[in-house]
This record gives sequence, C-alpha cells and structure tokens, in this order.
Amino acid sequence: MRLTVLGTSTPYPRPGNACSGYLLQSDREPGAHPTSVWIDAGTGTLAELQRHIHPADLDAIWISHRHADHTADLLVAYYALRFAERSPEHPIPLIGPEGLLERMSAFLGPSSVDELPRVFEMQEMSGWGERAIGSLQLEWGPVQHGVPAFGLAVGDGSTRFAYSGDSAPCVSLEELAEGAGTLLVEAGYDAGRAADDDAPAHHTPEDAGRTATAAGVPRLVLTHIAGTVTPADAVARASAHFSGETVAATPGDVLTL
Repeated sequence: MRLTVLGTSTPYPRPGNACSGYLLQSDREPGAHPTSVWIDAGTGTLAELQRHIHPADLDAIWISHRHADHTADLLVAYYALRFAERSPEHPIPLIGPEGLLERMSAFLGPSSVDELPRVFEMQEMSGWGERAIGSLQLEWGPVQHGVPAFGLAVGDGSTRFAYSGDSAPCVSLEELAEGAGTLLVEAGYDAGRAADDDAPAHHTPEDAGRTATAAGVPRLVLTHIAGTVTPADAVARASAHFSGETVAATPGDVLTL
C-alpha cells in the first residue's frame, strides 16, 4: 500500500497545506487499477486529491469525524461528482459517523436530500466495524475526541496501516494499531494542553510516542501538528517516548506502507 499526504494543517488550511486528508491506495497489479480510498476530506484536500486521481475513480471515502477540518471538502466533492464533466458509474461508498449526510444536506439545501444518495452510498459508523473495499480490508473503532470519532486500520493481506483520526490517547486506538507497520497519529496539542482539559481530545507529541510504543508499531508518522510546534520539535519530543522510526507528514509525501 501507499499513502499520499494531501494535507495536515489544523484547524484551518494554510498556504501550501490543506487540512487533514490522505489518499490510501493498494499496490498496483498488472492490468488492474489500485483500490483508492480518500481518508478525511479536510478543507483544500479535494484540489490536492486531483493531482493523483479523478474523484470519480475513488473506490471509497472514509471520514473519521464530523469536524469541518476533516469533512468540509465533501461539500464541493458532491458538486464535482454530481454536476461536473464526469460522474462515477455508481455511488461512491462514504463511510462516516452518524448524521453526516444530514449535516451536508442542511448546508447544500433541500434538493440535495434526494441527490446526495446518487453520489454517495452512506455507511454510518456507530461502533466497531469493518468493510472490504476492493483489495483492502477497512476496520474502525471509536476513539476519544469529545464527539463521535473513529480510528482506522487497513490491511491488504500482507501489510497493515493505522490512523488515529483526531483522538486523545485511548486503548481502542492502541488495539486498532496492533500489527500495523505504520501508525499515523495527529499531535494537535502542544505540551500541557491536554492537562488543561477535563476530557482531552488530541495527542501531544509525547502522547503520540507513547501510543506508538504501546501498540508495538515500528514506524510513527506525526500529522495535524499543533501550530505552536514545529515538525522537527514534534518528532524529537515523540522520539523521547518511542524507539522506532518517527517522521512528520508533509503535504505531497508518498509513503510506502
């Protein structure tokens, strides 16, 4: 598998860096297209996605939670898939938390209630679940973020990849990441921020290192890093609690999983 980083910015897009979004693709097989899944559709990621794939060629979209910096480009993706020059042959599976389509239709207007199902085949996540998409097996489970939120693990039969979405440290994320070769974790809190909240909603870099250690993964990729922390500092701080490879995601990166 390979993961293309579309954007990592939090909580709004910056010049040259869209909000959270990733393109996960299976290995190419002779004569076949790779299975392609858009993971999180943060602001600005649809434009970046099109550098690599036409939206109509997606096999699925997976959304970790309903916050705008992870979902906003679903609205313009609807326009791209419904009204542009090329539409998908079948509705694209959209796997996300409960109420996602209702929120989209509230923004897009009453006519979209009937039109959205022509573009997206909605599968709502309400707990642990799984689904096969092409050659990829997706698994998800609830994580701690103050709103319904989910982490993701994807396997292709030989490799496993895990993603935190937005989440504070929690046992369910560690369980999802077990057996993964790469764990992609947000680090949206600077040092001390988590301690100020009754219910933490993000990882600090230190938390990310501890989560990777608890999950037993060999590689940690930090993303969605707090604006007060440089990527280099985040990597150094996470590495103090994790002995494996640690890197920061950069827009445009293509990671071999």
